[in-house]
Amino acid sequence: MQLESEDAFARWDDERYSTQIDRFDEQHKRLFGLLNDLHTAMDEGHSQDEIGDILRELERYTEYHFGDEEEFMQDCGYAMDCADCFYDHREMHEEFASTVSDFRERHEDGEYVTMEVLTFLRDWLDSHIAAGDEDQRYSEYYQTDVDETYEYTPGTLRQRRRSESPPETTDDQPTTTVSVEEAVLDGGELSVPAGPIASWFEQVATTHGDRVATVEHGGDERTERSFESLYERATTVAGGLLETELTPGDRLAIDLESNGESLLFDLASHLAGLVSVPLYPSFDDEQLRSIVTTADIDGFASPDDPPSAVERAVDVVVDTEPLPASPQRSLPGLNRRGTDLATIVYQVPADDEPTGVALTHRNLRAAIAALSDALPLDPGATGTALLPVAHVYQRVGAYYLWDAGATVAYTDRASSVEALPALGPEVLIGVPKLYQQLYGELQDRIGTFGWAKRKVAGSVTGYGRDVIDGSGTPLKYAAAERLAYRPLRQEFGLDDLTYALSSTGRLDDHLLDFFHGLGVPLCELSGTTETSAVGTINGPDDFERDSVGEALPGVTVGLSADSDVLIDGPTVMDRYCNDPEATERAVHDGWFRIDDGSVEGSDLGLQK
Repeated sequence: MQLESEDAFARWDDERYSTQIDRFDEQHKRLFGLLNDLHTAMDEGHSQDEIGDILRELERYTEYHFGDEEEFMQDCGYAMDCADCFYDHREMHEEFASTVSDFRERHEDGEYVTMEVLTFLRDWLDSHIAAGDEDQRYSEYYQTDVDETYEYTPGTLRQRRRSESPPETTDDQPTTTVSVEEAVLDGGELSVPAGPIASWFEQVATTHGDRVATVEHGGDERTERSFESLYERATTVAGGLLETELTPGDRLAIDLESNGESLLFDLASHLAGLVSVPLYPSFDDEQLRSIVTTADIDGFASPDDPPSAVERAVDVVVDTEPLPASPQRSLPGLNRRGTDLATIVYQVPADDEPTGVALTHRNLRAAIAALSDALPLDPGATGTALLPVAHVYQRVGAYYLWDAGATVAYTDRASSVEALPALGPEVLIGVPKLYQQLYGELQDRIGTFGWAKRKVAGSVTGYGRDVIDGSGTPLKYAAAERLAYRPLRQEFGLDDLTYALSSTGRLDDHLLDFFHGLGVPLCELSGTTETSAVGTINGPDDFERDSVGEALPGVTVGLSADSDVLIDGPTVMDRYCNDPEATERAVHDGWFRIDDGSVEGSDLGLQK
């Protein structure tokens, strides 16, 4: 194995080691970095406590990486198509993990561990990852045999297996009945303003006027729009929509790439009295056809010609280049009721037949109110819109920012992490995938530090673990904050954060520990599309590991007799679109039951 210099014990070489899968390359680089840190600590005679910290982190990260890699191999089909390869691979993982654990145990027992053992670990990694070896086999399979539309999402394999097992039922307990055995979390009262989204935004624009409502970053360019200007533009687009054959109450599918235009069209739809149906850019033609037919879509807005099946199914096709525009004195959306349908939300593309969730204006306004009560924000702050607007979590997040008089900042989603320093947000609206990407970029940057500074930065995970577990931080943390952590936050646009929000899935422990140690105010939100993305909140103060934290205002979380998680409150959906049977199974007496097997009470840290 080639070495980078006399000081380098293990050198990463893209040509030799890269799997062409960024997620696993980042994890492999982290393992290399830990071996280098361990080698330096042993070679230079650092304290046994420091060596022990590195060993424990190496053991923990090894377990995390191997589990993630094995789930990927099963999820993408590699484990099925080459079962022997997968099981051989897993046995090698177990061998390495056992050696690392033995290494750590011997050190804790006071036994001197020789450099030969560390050399074994390095050589094992080299033989396991290098070109022609085990990790390159699944890499080659991924490049040649996996459909290019496939995207790995950690944790979904377990959820899929659960959902494939039908729930057990008995004749005297029909599946359409929800029995609440105990309410375990109560978010308290929530005042939900009356009226539709259109009247809400009219009031927001009146209140905040010339404050900046949106900022678009593209390269070196920065384009701002005030609340007053955004409202005027949205009313003009609403007028353009009403110049077509669309009438109030009709359903408009919005198929746009840009978050700025998607948010504008969403507002314009509400002002025109239409039902807004934002779509994911990744929906294929068949999924689009299924949506417009099953959801009774009346209009389809897109800069491109829609698929022929879609065009035949709708009454109106709206060309968005240029955006439709017409002066409009009367805005029908201001007269909609809170109980009227406001939007139909489709979840992240996963199924051939997407299911639409129908949310009312009251649902959305309750979600805005709940977030505003739980996460107070000063006018003039900035929050991100880096996720697709089709995601109700991002859309409600943007509404929450506007309600506070804050700016919604967006950019090309492909360069979202790189844009954070220019955006300088106080609120980061993210998901685990974004934090994993950010983690990889930060680790790469730490790897460029000199030894002393890298050693300080390398303690971040241990500090974060202590913060979460309530042990506090030692005095030397202040020096680490000054020398490494604050400069890193400043460089990556994280230093002004008041809230670093994450939803749609739980963050892995290594991400929780790392970002808490770095001084990033992480806050996990748990909610589903059916609850308008609102449910519970964990952090930013008093963050609890393996817990959902507290119910958001207006939300009650309960457990059924068989430990299904139940949610009640004004954010619970009106119904599934054109699927009364599914609605009856999911919602009873106002309680929504998470019955897809993806979440159980024990998963959420809920106890009866």
